Amino acid sequence: MNLAEAVLLYLPIPYWGAFLLLLYRHDLSRLFHPVRDDGSLRNWWAVLSHLGILDAGVRRPGRTREILPYVVYLSLSAGVSLSWTFGLFPRHWYFLIVVQGTSGIILTAATVQYLGTPPRRPYADVLRYPRLGSRIRHLPKVSSPQRRVDQRPGTQATKEAPAGNPENQERAK
Repeated sequence: MNLAEAVLLYLPIPYWGAFLLLLYRHDLSRLFHPVRDDGSLRNWWAVLSHLGILDAGVRRPGRTREILPYVVYLSLSAGVSLSWTFGLFPRHWYFLIVVQGTSGIILTAATVQYLGTPPRRPYADVLRYPRLGSRIRHLPKVSSPQRRVDQRPGTQATKEAPAGNPENQERAK
């Protein structure tokens, strides 16, 4: 077994990297310079305390709530990645790839939680179809209310149109 086979079969790192490249392909700079809004409980506490909104007895929150989800992600990923050592399934290459891919997905979820949601593709806000206003002009012309009355069976159209409006005079002809 060469080094490439060992890395692909027994480590989730290549799959994690591939998933990150797939998710962040429209803005890879976020992987190297992550700019994320740090809205942690500690920062909120500092801002609210500085503004004088919090009472004096409110304690500063600890970092365990911030770190705990990442510890869970990493331990779950390590457990899934090393599950082949317990002999739960045969040690064929396709089982090992599925296990490491699953572990890579777990690591990707932790990274997305840290970096923020992946960027959308460029021009995603462009509508696939033309605006409704540009489609309305292609609809058949709606007749005027006077013509609708004329089209009813058993009604006679009045030929007299008010003087002064050339459009009504044309309609009466």
